[in-house]
Amino acid sequence: MLHNKNAQGSKIEDNAQDHSASNLKALSDAQLQLQIRELAKTEQRLTLQVLLHLKEICDRKLHAKLGYASLWEYTVKELGYCEASASSRIAAMRLMVSVPEARTQIESGKLTLSQAARIQQFIRKENQASSEPITKKETKAIILASLGSSIRETQRMLEAKAQERRPSLIAENPNQPTISFQADEETIQMLERLRELRGNLGALELFKLSLRTTLDKLDPLRKKQKLIENSKPDPSLFAQKLKDDCLVLDRNLCPTSPKPSRFIPQWIRIEVTKRSKGQCEYHSPLNGKRCESRYRVQYDHIVPIARGGEGTLENIQHLCGLHNRTKGAKMEPAYFETGLAPISSGRGSPSLST
Repeated sequence: MLHNKNAQGSKIEDNAQDHSASNLKALSDAQLQLQIRELAKTEQRLTLQVLLHLKEICDRKLHAKLGYASLWEYTVKELGYCEASASSRIAAMRLMVSVPEARTQIESGKLTLSQAARIQQFIRKENQASSEPITKKETKAIILASLGSSIRETQRMLEAKAQERRPSLIAENPNQPTISFQADEETIQMLERLRELRGNLGALELFKLSLRTTLDKLDPLRKKQKLIENSKPDPSLFAQKLKDDCLVLDRNLCPTSPKPSRFIPQWIRIEVTKRSKGQCEYHSPLNGKRCESRYRVQYDHIVPIARGGEGTLENIQHLCGLHNRTKGAKMEPAYFETGLAPISSGRGSPSLST
């Protein structure tokens, strides 16, 4: 049966190419109507296949192996989708994973790709904002309510659901002031860099963070309050830091000393940042591509401490969250051993050549 569908799809594509090569104007009205119906069905089947392939790529972490920091980045840069199309396909794929009934409705054409993406985005937003996550039963009810509706009707239904779940947050403070301004390119770049360093925060959170940081440096009253708060340091924290420093020194002087600390000296952190330029240092063994992520990169021991790795410059690298987690999962040990180009010896060396 599957072979027949594939053969039929190939036949439709061949016919489409033939008609395009000859001239669509030569088709009769009935032929043109029949042709576009067949093409629409083929496109629908291909869209479902794209979603299934994305799921398999996500399960295998293939996007990470190819040097991408996220499935979204892979879909945009490797597959050539625009940002909105990539987001909608990934969201629809995740809805299919969480609720198998969604796949049946997408396959039948009763649930469109846009509807599935909006539903998944709504569920994710509600789960982040509410202490009571949306259950699978509620998700199925939302999917059934969306069948046969337009995207606008689906959006209105989701907005009504949001008001039902969080009635106290609607119009909580209508007199709250609003600030708006036109940002230049330099401001946008600084906001993006701040988001990379501190996480995927909203515009309001980034603005408050910038104000708080600036006031901490300039406001004498805040400085005085900081001095009062820090006047009585916790002795246990000081003892732990002293213990960590001693372990690092002992490890460098005597390899048989107690197990090394995870403490990384500040000068090593600075040199690693200079070398990596704040970018993930993972190199794919499949295509040689270096991960481009600058989003909250983490310090990682190339040779883990459990295997005798030390906190030296040659053994510390920058990794994004995805590649650090993938390495920690130990799915494929050789994956990272061959993927990362070794760092040449020497303090502060920027070389990443093999």
